[in-house]
Amino acid sequence: MSFYQGTSPKDDARAVLEVLKRGGIAIIPMNVGYGITAIDPDALDRIFRTKRREPHKGHVMVGSYLLHREIHLLAPQEAGIVKLLTVDLNLPLGVVAPYRLDHPIIQKLPTDILAKSVVEDTLALLVNGGALLYELSRLATIEKLPLMGSSANITGTGVKIVVEDIEPEILKVADIVIYYGIPKFHHP
Repeated sequence: MSFYQGTSPKDDARAVLEVLKRGGIAIIPMNVGYGITAIDPDALDRIFRTKRREPHKGHVMVGSYLLHREIHLLAPQEAGIVKLLTVDLNLPLGVVAPYRLDHPIIQKLPTDILAKSVVEDTLALLVNGGALLYELSRLATIEKLPLMGSSANITGTGVKIVVEDIEPEILKVADIVIYYGIPKFHHP
């Protein structure tokens, strides 16, 4: 595992994406805490097992407002609310909405991973997770790669706001850990 203090969102996103494209797992800072992400189905299964995740718990897509606009299907009023919160007010938001099954990124998800990510024809996507996540999403979207993830913790133990609080078994499964300190919207 590579563990290092982040240098810049653009450089760190490139480093993380290279690890993910090789089937790796990354722990990255987001505006709301540390997350764990992967692209490869086997890596996503390793995350699930390590987190001790129950089968009914799903994966969340991590991305950006732009990706949300491409994938989710929302009426104008709901779309306006998402824009207000994530763009105008610059807040992080998990958007759960109907989605475009024909989107190229959705098409790349294996059937079993998609099934673990969809509830009643809706898909959850984290929007505005921070500068690193924005850049990582931008790069992955260019390559049409689905970023999936969860909070970097054992299920039920709460979001971790510093890397030192992440359980050793979670850190051990990661191939790269980026550390930016305490996230913007942490809660003590």
